[in-house]
Amino acid sequence: MKQTILSQLGILTILLFRTTNGENIVFLSLPMYSHLNPMVKTANELADLGHTSYILIPGTYRNKFHPIKDGVKFIIVEQFQEWLLFKDILIKFWRQKSKISTKELEQASNKFSDYYLFNDRLFQTVKSLNISLAVIDGNPTSIFFSIFAYKLNIPFLLLGLHIQPYWHRTPWAPSVFPHRLFTFSEKMTFLQKLRNLYSTTYDYVYPIGSPSRSVKEYVPERLGIDFNYLMKNCELFIIDTDIYLDFALSALPNVKYIGGLATSPARPLKGDILEFMNSSKYGVIIVSSGSFVSWTEDHENKMAEAFRQIKYDVIWKQSNLSYSHQNILLTKWLPQNDLLAHPQTKLFITHCGNSGQYESLYHAIPMIGFPIFGDQPYNCNRMKVKGYGISMDMYNYNVEELVKNIEKVIENSKYKKNIARMSQIFHSQKERPTERAARHIDEIIKYGGSHLRSACQDMSLYEFLMLDIWIPILFAFFFVLYLTVFILSKCYGFVSRIKKPKTE
Repeated sequence: MKQTILSQLGILTILLFRTTNGENIVFLSLPMYSHLNPMVKTANELADLGHTSYILIPGTYRNKFHPIKDGVKFIIVEQFQEWLLFKDILIKFWRQKSKISTKELEQASNKFSDYYLFNDRLFQTVKSLNISLAVIDGNPTSIFFSIFAYKLNIPFLLLGLHIQPYWHRTPWAPSVFPHRLFTFSEKMTFLQKLRNLYSTTYDYVYPIGSPSRSVKEYVPERLGIDFNYLMKNCELFIIDTDIYLDFALSALPNVKYIGGLATSPARPLKGDILEFMNSSKYGVIIVSSGSFVSWTEDHENKMAEAFRQIKYDVIWKQSNLSYSHQNILLTKWLPQNDLLAHPQTKLFITHCGNSGQYESLYHAIPMIGFPIFGDQPYNCNRMKVKGYGISMDMYNYNVEELVKNIEKVIENSKYKKNIARMSQIFHSQKERPTERAARHIDEIIKYGGSHLRSACQDMSLYEFLMLDIWIPILFAFFFVLYLTVFILSKCYGFVSRIKKPKTE
């Protein structure tokens, strides 16, 4: 009885501590499921630490996230024309043979950011919540939300896949750290290193994601500052990748590589999907191109033909009924994580989104990748290099090649062994990825991030790149070289005149 009373008092103490010490956090992200999912899961962990999180989401995703704890609240932002236009142009820009220019993409991006940053009604809604910290989607197309945080006069941190060393200033070696727009590994050829050096240097000079408007235009009531200066004051960079799926990368103390934020234990399947899985004789292949963009029609036609030729069953996130076949189950919404956990699942055919790849790693399912755009080709290549599956080009392959690769990945045990081994290492961590992320965010809330900063993060770019050192050294070197050559030439001329025979 005494122990029960003590336990109840302990629980009451914890609840009181949470009530009095919890803070309000706002999560600002692209209105996309794959970007919101890691944030919702991190917010759930923050709820266990006593904090309340408010997440901006489209109304269509209201019921897509489970479970949701009491400390997680949604602020509904309905679909708006600026986002639909930007999304359409972004997809066309990355498609092969696209005629969309960089200027058109930039203009659409600016209209999208303007919608949020000039939206006084949304700002007043968030301001009324007494927010202490903003967690911002660390994507180049969404880091403009840092201006939203500046307008609220609160600190912010970035959480997402993109590395962005030009913002956090981690010393970066282009010889070994590949740019995410290339399908390079950490072992590059000479020409690849040249391309990697150029792109990395370009990003430092012209960081991707900087808005065309000044911060002052968006926040006239506050002191005008440079956007680069604002980004350098980010409290923490939580990057959704790590050594289990990516290549080894360097980091300063306020840069945390935490891959697999979207991963979680599976929930039980039910209905037609469960019946289809259990009735499969040879195993099931899960096929999904994500929630943002679909594969090309020609590619999907070839996939449908290949699926009809294999003995395995297929669950495909697809609404085109013409692809129906006795071994193919089509569904508009795919419980991807739950399907990957099922013992009948043999292969995941994916567009190589970061979250989907980590779910595949979490459940030890090998992959075939058909990347579409953005960082997906990079993600697909890292999966291939790690030996977790095969990378394919959706524009250049035939049906027979796909059938052969499906059989190869499923029947060649090396792919399953490689990913199963790394999955075991991934699960051996003491904390789940979202637990680690929440712990770091909680630390920022309590103590700020100044103790994690390096002096290089406050330097100007020319100082960080040591141009103030190298330019004088090079100038001195060439001056000494010039002086040496000049003196030697004068000495040579003098000696030549002395040795020259006299002529009458």
